[in-house]
Amino acid sequence: MKKIALNYFLDIIVIIVGISISFYLEKQSALSYKEELKNQSLNRVLKNINIDHDDFTFNKTTHEKALSSINWIYKNKDSLKKFSLDSIGYHLSMAIYCNTVFVDNQEEYRGIQNSGLIELIENEKVVEMLQNKYIRHEFIKKIEGFLNDKAVLDDYFIRNTTYSPNLEVFKGFVKPSTMNHKNIEHHIIQKLLQKRSLHEFYLYNVDYQIGKDSSLVEEIKKEIN
Repeated sequence: MKKIALNYFLDIIVIIVGISISFYLEKQSALSYKEELKNQSLNRVLKNINIDHDDFTFNKTTHEKALSSINWIYKNKDSLKKFSLDSIGYHLSMAIYCNTVFVDNQEEYRGIQNSGLIELIENEKVVEMLQNKYIRHEFIKKIEGFLNDKAVLDDYFIRNTTYSPNLEVFKGFVKPSTMNHKNIEHHIIQKLLQKRSLHEFYLYNVDYQIGKDSSLVEEIKKEIN
């Protein structure tokens, strides 16, 4: 009788241990699957950061062109008569229309947030830097919004310039026009100086984010490995 009871007890222990091991393996399998999903998402985030870098590089050259032309106009505002109408028109075109629209892909980051996978990221730096990255992205877009809101400059440009097919198109989207006269009114100069400050602020934020993105890439690689 004691032997039967012992065997029965041992059978129960074996069953309990088997169930426990089964639950443990199932849990580990689920965690491994989520870990794999997290790493896949972070790899896609890395690709998006590379795309952002290319966009930032393109946008930087565009804003630097606008700055260069605004500075040219301001420097020569009192001696424009010695320059050709094409030169004045070219720089006015660049100063007004060298603006950008930054379009980023936040889908992977939002997916990590909404799915709860962000809780599996052990490196707190990655979580913090990702959050700050996309906050700054929104700020950069707002600066672009202010730069693209230029009704006064648009109206002045339309009334005082004529499209010139002889002038080289900048980056395929800014078509220069020639000036109709050799003078730019004072209030337009002031508007351009205000625009210059926004371009400088934009470039500061983009340079800052490029630097942070470089650090973020390294932290994500550590997390994945």
